[in-house]
Amino acid sequence: MIKIWLLSLALISLWSSPVKADVIDEVYNRLQNGYIDNLSFKDVTLTGLKALEETDKNLKVSATDDKLYLYYNRQRKAIFDLPDKNKVSGWANLSRDVIGKAVLISPEVELYDYEMPDKFAQAIFNSLDGYSHYFGGFDNKESTDSLKRNFATRLVDDDILLIKVVSFQKGVTEQVLEAIYNCSDCEGFILDLRGNHGGLLDEALRITDIFLDEGIITYTSSDNGDAPNFYVASAGDDTDNKPLVILVDGSTASASEVLAAALSEQNRAILVGTKTYGKGTIQEVVNMGEDRAMSYTSSYFYTPSGQKIDKAGLNPAICSGGLKMVKNWKDKLIDGKCDKEDRFNEETDVMIAAAYIKNDL
Repeated sequence: MIKIWLLSLALISLWSSPVKADVIDEVYNRLQNGYIDNLSFKDVTLTGLKALEETDKNLKVSATDDKLYLYYNRQRKAIFDLPDKNKVSGWANLSRDVIGKAVLISPEVELYDYEMPDKFAQAIFNSLDGYSHYFGGFDNKESTDSLKRNFATRLVDDDILLIKVVSFQKGVTEQVLEAIYNCSDCEGFILDLRGNHGGLLDEALRITDIFLDEGIITYTSSDNGDAPNFYVASAGDDTDNKPLVILVDGSTASASEVLAAALSEQNRAILVGTKTYGKGTIQEVVNMGEDRAMSYTSSYFYTPSGQKIDKAGLNPAICSGGLKMVKNWKDKLIDGKCDKEDRFNEETDVMIAAAYIKNDL
């Protein structure tokens, strides 16, 4: 068991006092002030308290409009008044009170007494949007070997530079810039984002700025009334506006979709491949110490024209789904499908991109 606070057994009956307040209070505060949607704190509380039922099947929590009931072995053990629906501190206190009472009546819950706030938080975050998480380990380090495996370049037809970025890790923008500067005689560029699940938004924005001469890259907005936050490219195109094709597939997601949408909607690049994944949300990460962290969805990405990426994805201008590398691939191009597909290493997409750059389609 993880023991965070070393309390004496004499204080166990006072569990409902502010023990581990940092975990429970932080969960409610972040969901009230940072989460992308407005939530019912009654629903949040009942979801979190399911951790009690999962720990001891003899426990049951239920609620009416104004009361919460705690049962053990089908016997009612406690009644709690529900706080005002918008009073977040009241819901946090209620959660601690219920958990504290469960510790006293359930040997199973008592066994995990100091871990229950973590289980409570985990149950809540698991119920949100699929991208928010509460976890115990937090490590944001990147190894040199990992960064090297994340990036690759090669020449296509001797004068077109293909740049493959698997994820937007710290330092990858400098690698992209160096590759472009070292290929000053190149006729055009292919940016391969197939299989790229995203990564650091800042790196994706900086890479977008390399190819874009001013203009909106993306903006973020939530449903809680906050003003949109715009990300704009600076003046100057580091590639002198040479042709650019971006390769995408069904695993192209998040920050890579932001980049692809910005450059295609600003008429700076054309997309080749299949429909992208459709993950258009931002997660804020809070390191809580004691090997704890929470990641919660705070806003949506929008394309420069105002289209929401989340659950929609991007449709390429040239669809290559189902196509394989054969001699007459150009004749088959009309049959390419746009449906999501994994095309991480499919060479046909590269040949299509090269042909487009050379005006050979």
